[in-house]
Amino acid sequence: MAHQQQKDYLCLHDGTHLAPKCILCGKCLEVCPLVAATGREELSPRAKFHLAERAADAGSGLDEKKAARLAAMCLACGRCEKACPHGLCGPELASKLRARHPGWHEWLWRQWLTKPGALWPTAGALARLVPGGLAPDTVRTMLKQLAALHGGRNIQPWLGVARYDACGSAKKAVLFEGCTARYAKPHWSETARQIVTGLGYELELGARFECCGCSLGHAGLEDAQRAMQRANVEAWRKAGRPQVIAFCATCRCGLRSYTHIDLGWETFEREEWLRAVMSLAGLMGDTEFQILDNAPDAVHYHRPCHGSGGDQDRLFLSRAMGGRLKKAGLERCCGFGGVMQLADPGLSRAVAARCWEYFEAKPGEQLVTGCSACVLQLAANAPEGVAVGHWLEAIRP
Repeated sequence: MAHQQQKDYLCLHDGTHLAPKCILCGKCLEVCPLVAATGREELSPRAKFHLAERAADAGSGLDEKKAARLAAMCLACGRCEKACPHGLCGPELASKLRARHPGWHEWLWRQWLTKPGALWPTAGALARLVPGGLAPDTVRTMLKQLAALHGGRNIQPWLGVARYDACGSAKKAVLFEGCTARYAKPHWSETARQIVTGLGYELELGARFECCGCSLGHAGLEDAQRAMQRANVEAWRKAGRPQVIAFCATCRCGLRSYTHIDLGWETFEREEWLRAVMSLAGLMGDTEFQILDNAPDAVHYHRPCHGSGGDQDRLFLSRAMGGRLKKAGLERCCGFGGVMQLADPGLSRAVAARCWEYFEAKPGEQLVTGCSACVLQLAANAPEGVAVGHWLEAIRP
């Protein structure tokens, strides 16, 4: 952006430009989920920028690697960038620091996201065999997340499609499933396929997409992220540049961010890609729904930090679910944080607990969200008797 050219940049002693300098105004403290959940200002973006600046000074006496590990304790929610008067991005800083000082957390995260077909089924099955009471607190939530990868439906369909708004008019489209649906929750993909077809789209089934790359980028694994991004663009080209329909809000956000990166775009492709990437909820239009007999009395909606898509999920759910949608949380991060799950699971749990306090959900109620990672995190920390799932689980096509 043009205004960044006038910023005073933080420069490491080896000459690397790391990030613009922070003016220490404290606006980020008001929105950071880690600060809100713990009260620890050293976890704030302001503190991290300041720490990174001190560590970059060769004469400060600080160990840059140790400082970087603390500064990289970030959920990558992106709220600080919106609050900062200079648009400084804490997740971007954390990503660069992780890239400069990779450790076993980043190595394991790379394996997890680049080899899901081999690792996820095994990890999910093993996690379900470990008695929760025997696991230490530091790994209990993680085990619950892994076990949730291979559970069935958490929510039985109670929202039936009465009439589709055939907005597709036989346009060609591909479904971007995302990793969780492809490798752990295939019923999400099947429901989404039926909905897309019902909306009148001609669904291309041959396109093979990779992970969107978001979580790899946040972990500082830019090489793996770029490889997946390029593979996804090439899959879109081979399919004839159709509409790309995503039902994970974070995936949609990640896909749209491709246009800011040099991925070998042809002159016209960036704008065409932006027009192509669409959210499934945003396509529902005037589709009519009916409430089935097994509907819960109350449903809560968790808005993902990344890519709410103009709040399309919430608007669609409000129209379809009516008065049953009690709380649509616009303020609470679930605490997933990607690679930070490995670095400090206790922080992740603290943010999740604050999120659940906001909803005040009771047994028999449900919570739905539009992000795959949020589903796993919220399900692993849910109060007893509260079912958590992707909103697709509630729909009977």
